Amino acid sequence: MSRKIVLGIGNPLGGDDAVGPYVARKLSEKLKESGRQDIAAIDTGPAPENYSSVIRQNRPEHLILVDAADMGLPAGTIRLLSPDQIKNVSFSTHGMPLSVFISYVQEFCGQIHIIGIQPAQTATGDKLSARVHKSGDRLAEMILEDRLDQIEQLD
Repeated sequence: MSRKIVLGIGNPLGGDDAVGPYVARKLSEKLKESGRQDIAAIDTGPAPENYSSVIRQNRPEHLILVDAADMGLPAGTIRLLSPDQIKNVSFSTHGMPLSVFISYVQEFCGQIHIIGIQPAQTATGDKLSARVHKSGDRLAEMILEDRLDQIEQLD
């Protein structure tokens, strides 16, 4: 399969919490158009643990997790987070804490990249805010162009 797997995590009905699934769908469209097969993008909804078997079977070199994360920053801010930092950041509601999911899948993949996008609104029924939508588009391009090194680390 692909050397990179991108998991877009979040609730599609929760405003900016849908940014992870949005990025995954955007990437899927662009990958289909280009014919590239080195990246697989999966919209996991709020349950990334349902895709642990995909990770285990494919053993990607890079696992990229994209989710809305309340980091106390301006809306739309994109940051890389370390596994240690996710305990101090408020993520959207998941079936399983992201830290538990990561500890389970880390033995089946090379590097794990956790990317948070600061939400503006997460009320049920809201749409993606303009700032977060734009950040999702920018992040999809950065992943396609292998520019994760240009994303600042959360302090």
